[in-house]
Amino acid sequence: MIIEQLFLGLSVFYSSIICFFYIGIIREKRRQERQSSYQPTVSVVVPARNEAAAITQTLESLAAQDYPSEKLEILIVDDHSRDNTDAIVEQFIENTSEKNFRLIRHRTNGEKPTFKKTAIAYALQFASGEIIMTTDADCEVQPGWVTSMISRFDENTGLVAGLIAFGKPHEKTLFHKLQTLEYAGLVFCGVGAIGNNYPIICNGSNLSYRRAAFDAIGGFEGHEHIPSGDDDLFMQNMHRYTDWKVRYNLHPDSINYTRPVDTFKQFMNQRARWASKGSHYPGVKTFLLLLLIYLFYLMLLLLIPVTLLGYFSGKLFLAGLGLKLLPELMIIYQSLAIFQRKDLLPLALLGEAAQIPYIVYAGFAGFFNLFKWK
Repeated sequence: MIIEQLFLGLSVFYSSIICFFYIGIIREKRRQERQSSYQPTVSVVVPARNEAAAITQTLESLAAQDYPSEKLEILIVDDHSRDNTDAIVEQFIENTSEKNFRLIRHRTNGEKPTFKKTAIAYALQFASGEIIMTTDADCEVQPGWVTSMISRFDENTGLVAGLIAFGKPHEKTLFHKLQTLEYAGLVFCGVGAIGNNYPIICNGSNLSYRRAAFDAIGGFEGHEHIPSGDDDLFMQNMHRYTDWKVRYNLHPDSINYTRPVDTFKQFMNQRARWASKGSHYPGVKTFLLLLLIYLFYLMLLLLIPVTLLGYFSGKLFLAGLGLKLLPELMIIYQSLAIFQRKDLLPLALLGEAAQIPYIVYAGFAGFFNLFKWK
């Protein structure tokens, strides 16, 4: 049957891609041994929109950096907040006498919507650092974050991506733990892609790049109209249009921590937002890659009832499922080992089962923009 051949072909293709990511993870881990003593000037940019509830913890963690203070500036960008985010930042700077902190208010005439990348580009007008680093206003960074990220730069490196995880103290429910598990696997697929010199995804919550590289590709030019993409679209353009190398930092000191969402509705909206960038990735090859992956997940979901009703080979369905699970579990193990979260391994199969329907929905909702922005 054509359906059986298509399913088997997609299963083998998907398994090959995940194995490709796994090999890339191993390659990137080997590169971690090479570190430099480079100490350039650094500008940390933190865009913030309505983050009054979480930003104090972010500010305190940034103030605790062990990087030389005379080479570090931290720019907090209040991006059209309707709460008292700017007042909290102002008060923090005043109370702590942090001389290398600066509040920047990003305001426009309101004629068109503004996105995170707009706030970052605006802040860079005031940035003096040779290296630009970004994190989010609801993240907690470790004291060695800047030092660790900078150590991964050499003369050929234009961008270093960093790890993001959900903080264990914020895991209150099984749903939170499953998000941590799922996100760890997603992050490490990005690690594997970079390890194989085919960068696809990274996260602006933990990102660093040379200002010279940013300027060389015109910053966010070409995708400034797209709400997201200050991270992966930017990284892909750098890889595509310049000779700068893209690297990942896997050192535990560089992990930034954020919070899982509390409701399933919030989770699906978040994942649909992330998925919406896929259709804007440069290059036909990447688009086809993501399309085939989506078709594989769609077939898996549709074949579950068909197989249970006896209209599709159970053995073939289990073979395809096995081709999915085995390499994915290898990546999950690698990610949880580095995040020091092997306690989540018993939840891996439950997470794998939940992954199939959510990816099908998120891909559909992302493509048709069925989600909301902050």
